[in-house]
Amino acid sequence: ISNPGFPPSAPSQKLMHQIFTDFCKDIDPNQFEESGCAVCGQLTQTSTLKKLSEMNLNLDILIQDGVTQVERHSSKDPLSDIEGPILDSNSDSICQTCYKAVSKGKMPLLALANGKWIGKVPPQLLDLSFAEQLLVARVRHNRCLVRVSSGMHKMRANAISFSNPTPKIY
Repeated sequence: ISNPGFPPSAPSQKLMHQIFTDFCKDIDPNQFEESGCAVCGQLTQTSTLKKLSEMNLNLDILIQDGVTQVERHSSKDPLSDIEGPILDSNSDSICQTCYKAVSKGKMPLLALANGKWIGKVPPQLLDLSFAEQLLVARVRHNRCLVRVSSGMHKMRANAISFSNPTPKIY
C-alpha cells in the first residue's frame, strides 16, 4: 500500500514567496503596535486610533464630579478633583468604540469617566516588552456564595477572561 501524498512534494517558488510575504506582513510593527485610548484607557491597535485633537467632539459628557482626585503627597493635602473631562493625560488618541459613543453624546461603557479612572500607571509597569505584556493576566475574578436549600453553603466562582493574542504558527 503506497501513499502518493507522502512525503509531500517541495513547495513551489510561488507558494514559498506567498508564505514569506504573509510572514513579513504579520510581523510588521503596524500589525500589533498598540497605544492607549484617551477616553477608555484600553490598548488598541495604533492603526485604528484617531487623533483626539483632530476630532471636533464635545467632551462635556466626560466631565464627572467625584471620579478623579489630584494626587496627594500627605494626609494634610486637601482633596480636590481634577478639572475638565476625564481623559488619560498620556494619550491623545481615541478608539473607534469611544469615538462612536462620544460623537452621539453618550458616555462610552468603558470610559474612565464612568468610574474606571484609577490614576497613573505605576512606573514598574510602564516599560514592559511585548512578551511581558502577554504574560500579564487579563482576568477579573468574582465570586458569590449561594445558600442551598439544605442550609449548607456552596461557593461558585466565575472568571471573565480576555484572550491574549497568540501568534500564527508558520
